[in-house]
Amino acid sequence: MKIAVVGTGAIGSFYGGKLAHGGRNVHFLLRSGFAKIKRSGIRIRGRKENFHIARVQAYETADAIGPCDLVMIALKATNNEALLQLIPPLLHPRTILLTLQNGLGNEDFIARHFGANRVMGGLCFICLNRISPGLIEHLDYGYLTIGEFTGPPKSRTRAVVREFQESGVACRVVDNLMQERWGKLVWNIPFNGLTIAAGGITTEDILQDDSL
Repeated sequence: MKIAVVGTGAIGSFYGGKLAHGGRNVHFLLRSGFAKIKRSGIRIRGRKENFHIARVQAYETADAIGPCDLVMIALKATNNEALLQLIPPLLHPRTILLTLQNGLGNEDFIARHFGANRVMGGLCFICLNRISPGLIEHLDYGYLTIGEFTGPPKSRTRAVVREFQESGVACRVVDNLMQERWGKLVWNIPFNGLTIAAGGITTEDILQDDSL
């Protein structure tokens, strides 16, 4: 499976890096940091794992990558309009578009412009920081749930999930993608606000404090 990563920030670098480290054929499309990543690769460091992909297949244009079987979209949702130029060179008739973006409406945007049948969504449960281009600090978690935008899972859904699982990512198929997205939002709304209001504490701190 030929895989492209569009958006090589924290999420794209981590999950794309895991796939590349697992031996998958991964191509990274970079808008910034190209020279550094081409020269030094991608390094993931953390408490649970540390690894380095020294030779990264990095590109400055989508045309240089060409058609792929799976396109993993990890741009910030505020940059979705850029996908209208970035995605077309990566498509063949059966290309899957997997968005790992936060929030609601990303699948709808991609479906509207590139066809609903291509679209899958992934929910990332992970804590990480991008220190600099190609250097990602993995703080905790890392599991991924993936589902179809148009309905229940298909054989291709399970095939994509296997790519992640065989690359060391805890990943599972979900039957109802939108239900999972809303569930994550319902969790995030109270906890995200509380962590800031309480002075930048962690979710674990909140759960241990009866007054909150």
